[in-house]
Amino acid sequence: MTVNLLSQSSDIIIGTVIIEGNHHTKDKVILREMNLTQGDTVPLQEISTRLEKDRLRILGTGLFNYVSINLKNYNPETLATDISLTIEENWYLFPVPIFELADRNFSVWWQEQNKSLDRVNYGFRLSHYNFTGNRDPLKLKVHFGYTRKYELNYQYPYLAVDNKLGIGGSIFYSERREIGYKTVGNKTLFAQTDDERKLLSRFRVGPELKYRPNTYDFHAIRIEYHHNKIDQFVAENLNSDYFLNGKLGIQFFYLEYDFNHDKRPYTTYPLSGHLVFGNIKKEGLGVFGDFDNLSITAGIEKHFPIIENKLSISTRNKAKTNIIRKAVSFANNTGLGYGTDIVTGYDLYVMDGTDYGISMNAIKYVLYDNNLNTAKWMPRQFRKMNLSLFLRFNIDFAYVNENRYTATNSLNNRIIYGYGPALDMILFNNFLFSFEYSFNDIGERGLYLSNAISF
Repeated sequence: MTVNLLSQSSDIIIGTVIIEGNHHTKDKVILREMNLTQGDTVPLQEISTRLEKDRLRILGTGLFNYVSINLKNYNPETLATDISLTIEENWYLFPVPIFELADRNFSVWWQEQNKSLDRVNYGFRLSHYNFTGNRDPLKLKVHFGYTRKYELNYQYPYLAVDNKLGIGGSIFYSERREIGYKTVGNKTLFAQTDDERKLLSRFRVGPELKYRPNTYDFHAIRIEYHHNKIDQFVAENLNSDYFLNGKLGIQFFYLEYDFNHDKRPYTTYPLSGHLVFGNIKKEGLGVFGDFDNLSITAGIEKHFPIIENKLSISTRNKAKTNIIRKAVSFANNTGLGYGTDIVTGYDLYVMDGTDYGISMNAIKYVLYDNNLNTAKWMPRQFRKMNLSLFLRFNIDFAYVNENRYTATNSLNNRIIYGYGPALDMILFNNFLFSFEYSFNDIGERGLYLSNAISF
């Protein structure tokens, strides 16, 4: 029963938090995302906003398809009220075959690589995003095809009694018969040999320690060992600076620290709140002497709601610099154009560089957001599907500083920008699909597709 407290006291006291519907997920996982806790005294005028923020944070974990949160059992004498949560869990286990593109994104494969099926990975992936019910993802990948890859990753976020400390680790190995060996015209050049020998192999392994002292702050420290090798053909015929000075291999330890202060209520597709993040990475700890670099990355993301839960303006600004200014090998000199650091309209390009800054800005409008009932014969986790549609307009700016690999890469060492409309679709609060029609400052335009999973 939902209680209307409009005519009651200006303050209420939070009693028990009642959770229903979590058949697999532990209560502590849900409670960890809530800012409201038992015993809190909350001004009446704030309660609706704070309940909604907690609901969105729980949805943002990606573990649940539906979350409802209400007040229950209000006692006018003690001014105490319980909080009632009703949730529907997502499907967590995905033992699926792999058929995925080896390129940076769909647009590169479609336009630059002529939709070649030779550039496809196949195999299987076993992913459980909530292995023991503690929001602990377990991922096993076995790839064949374009890239032969084996990967095992596990994260357990609730190692200590107070649920603030977590631990994890990963091991990874891959080998490729084709290698991206140089950037020309801000596009990666690829090569392979007639005998299809293994041109590149990569191995890494290491543990990770996480600390979350409160709802909003996240710290992570990881140390990894890397050992990467290339065939002699690469150094002699393609790029002697792939690992610098004709080296055929490179091995190093690295130590990395991550920090996130995240006050975005719904992290999958934020319309309000802010994020402050930073990263310090020391590559090469003096053990092997193959690599020595220290980089710092920092940024801030802010979302300004114009019409609550309907229209907002967003900006994400990020910068990275190398503190140690030694020469960096081609293989370790990435900048923009990878992952989510892509300037609108430049999906087909990469801007490798020592330092960079990027500003990504958008206006977002909610076209549709509803929970749809599916067939009753479907598994419990699929009987209700959240579908959200957003209209977005982007305008991005970026600058990449690079002094070494400058030949023909005219997009480096100058300001670039791009803009255009987009349609975004989210299914089950996890799967994001984007359709963008973008323009850039070198006169190009095109339709670009992308997808992401929020787990």
